[in-house]
Amino acid sequence: MDYSVLLIAAGKRAGEGQSYEKALASFDDSKSVLGQTISIFLNDEKCKQIVIVTSPADMRKVVQTNGSGKIVYVKGGVTRQESVLIGLTAISEDVVLIHDGVRPWVKQSLINKLMARMDVEKACVLAIRPRGTMHRVVDGYIVESVDTTEYMVTQTPQAFQTSFIIDCYRKALRDGVHYNDDAAVVAAVSDQPIAVEKGDIRNARFILKQEK
Repeated sequence: MDYSVLLIAAGKRAGEGQSYEKALASFDDSKSVLGQTISIFLNDEKCKQIVIVTSPADMRKVVQTNGSGKIVYVKGGVTRQESVLIGLTAISEDVVLIHDGVRPWVKQSLINKLMARMDVEKACVLAIRPRGTMHRVVDGYIVESVDTTEYMVTQTPQAFQTSFIIDCYRKALRDGVHYNDDAAVVAAVSDQPIAVEKGDIRNARFILKQEK
């Protein structure tokens, strides 16, 4: 099955022209974090289109360093949720993977697992078990230990039927629903089951050294 990928590289305040430093940061070989993420999908023959949502301030630099006939560039909105909806309007395939541009270590095997499930699902996400013991904290004190047996932490990419996820985002906009996770948006506005595939702890966001 073929798909498009929507890469979010606009930051939380794209509409204000804020530079998305993590996406444009470079590895030792001078390839940017975003460039490494793009290369994963450029090398997948089933990926027919790469839509990149980026801030107006970074648009020219991103375009200059990541040129390919497969790539479409879109200016992001004020929030991640707005940026996703804007990007979705440019998607050409029936299935879309929505992926954070600063997760450059996603493996092809994870993409393959998602796409295999999309033969029969409208939505499928990657998720991992939380590590360590989780507590509920109130006013700086532990008040309860949480049983995490049935809890998982979602990752990207997250896969959806394109028409379905567009409909969900439009409902969220209409109803004033706000989340920074695509699966959370779907769960809030739809009764559609969301399938889960095991992710990988190494499929993590890139972190700048100065981040706290």
